[in-house]
Amino acid sequence: MSVTSSHDAAPDLSLERVAFARIFEGRVVARGTADRLDYRRAGGRVTAADGSAFMEPTKGYTSYGTLHFTAPAADGEISGRSGVATGGVHLDTAHGDAAATERVEYEGAAGFVRSATPVDARGPGYRVHGNGLLARADGSAIQLVRGVRGLLEMEARR
Repeated sequence: MSVTSSHDAAPDLSLERVAFARIFEGRVVARGTADRLDYRRAGGRVTAADGSAFMEPTKGYTSYGTLHFTAPAADGEISGRSGVATGGVHLDTAHGDAAATERVEYEGAAGFVRSATPVDARGPGYRVHGNGLLARADGSAIQLVRGVRGLLEMEARR
């Protein structure tokens, strides 16, 4: 027995092995892929499976260099500039920082990135663990919340 969606639940557009790019002021600022992407015109809903994206920050996160995000599942609303990535979200930066959590929410209109699940982060000279994350989408503030522990690795004195 197979499960099929009703006509109302079927996406208006469904693509497999899709690649995308975002151009801002004449240059590519984001590019990515997804194994599957579904779009529903009503509400501007997008659902992606096994997605990966590279972003070139235009402000805020520029000191991290290129940002690389991966997530097994993502669901978003284009008009509301909001979305949720789940299933093990990973971020790696060109600067050497990395973070992992189970779920991340993006609220573009409010300018926030949040996670209520444990977050592990590491980078040059540090390793930290928090029970959540609250960040400004422009990179001006990143906070691990609800209990944080970590390790700062100081360079040996010369």
